[in-house]
Amino acid sequence: MSRVVVLDVVRKPLLLPFFRTRVPAGFPSPAEDHLGGKLDLNSLLLPHPHATYLVRVEGHSMTGGESGIRDGALLAVDCRLSPQHNDVIIAVVEGQHTVKRLLRRGETWWLVPDNPAYPSVPLNGEPDLYDCWGVVTHVITEARPGRLSRYVRVS
Repeated sequence: MSRVVVLDVVRKPLLLPFFRTRVPAGFPSPAEDHLGGKLDLNSLLLPHPHATYLVRVEGHSMTGGESGIRDGALLAVDCRLSPQHNDVIIAVVEGQHTVKRLLRRGETWWLVPDNPAYPSVPLNGEPDLYDCWGVVTHVITEARPGRLSRYVRVS
């Protein structure tokens, strides 16, 4: 069973230093000093703040795909966006919450996990079977475990 926990969101600007230079994930390059100013994380993650919520992922059905979603990640979910083909969404299927990729195959819409070990769910146009609670716009994960899990708990 999946659980959705809606978290309070601070609505005031959070300005942090932003460097325009990209950091190579391959071989190191000479350091460049290109401070690009300040970036407001709230405006980046929450373009529609009154229609956006945060949810914590529990489970592994989205692990291993291009979405970068893994167990424990925080997702920014925008309810104002209309779901489209290939969007990752929060859905309610037969009363259960889940995060999956929405794909159209022919005339049928599917909820598809990024992890191939989990089954896809055909929607077959049955409105009582499925409801979309928003489109995932950002994935927030920890590179150094501890702080996120300490402050955001799923009970």
